[in-house]
Amino acid sequence: MTANVLQKGHATSVRHVLELRRPMSAWQAAVARLVAFIIFAGLWEWGATSANSILIPTFTETVKALFETMFVTSDVWPALWVSNIPMLIGYGISVAISVPLGLAMARWSVIDRMLNPITALMLALPIAPLVPVVLVALGMGMTPKVVIIILFSWVFITTNVRAGTRQVDYRLVEMARSFGASEREVWFRILIPGAIPAVFAGLRIGLGRAFAGMVIVELIMLPVGIGAQLMDYRGDFKADLLYATTIVVVMEAVLLAIAMQAFERHLIRWK
Repeated sequence: MTANVLQKGHATSVRHVLELRRPMSAWQAAVARLVAFIIFAGLWEWGATSANSILIPTFTETVKALFETMFVTSDVWPALWVSNIPMLIGYGISVAISVPLGLAMARWSVIDRMLNPITALMLALPIAPLVPVVLVALGMGMTPKVVIIILFSWVFITTNVRAGTRQVDYRLVEMARSFGASEREVWFRILIPGAIPAVFAGLRIGLGRAFAGMVIVELIMLPVGIGAQLMDYRGDFKADLLYATTIVVVMEAVLLAIAMQAFERHLIRWK
């Protein structure tokens, strides 16, 4: 009888754990996020009011400034566009270079042995200290911004693409070769389709790194866009607009990540 009781208790605990791990429905997830946001906003409002500092705006002041800078004065959009131009160019160049490079490193060991020390060094090397070096070497203008953004992003795209391509079962390649498949058919029927999830993982990580590079370039190097706006608000002690502009930058990063994930799901479903 004791064993039966223990078994029933164990089954109940297992059922309880499974119920806890059951994924939430869409409305439950939305309610949970809304509750978390309300708690965060309330804590922010209470903390800023208690601090009573000119440098810490309340949540309501920040929301008001966010609405103003986005829809009333629209000051944030021209600055954001100026900052995004080098990011888009640098990220596009990184993708065009890094995806074929990662595929080649995974396919041919000679190329991998040649470039592996460089990728390992770039993964370990902090890029921010290179900003002044690039500025001295290339001068002012668009070119140094693009170069810094490429340095921030290319190696992460390359390593993810290489790792994902290596995970493709090589026996499929050997089988295709034994049936007379050409190198082009091996690439487009086996390697590239099998590496697509890793390619998009690298693209997402690279996009985040490119965005971080854009912000660092704007704040350290040549503040002409969103960086100049942030520095002006900081100098004028407009903390509400400073926080609001920072929120806009974060919102753009989140939207870019969501758009990349949506495109990945669409492409994989189509494939």
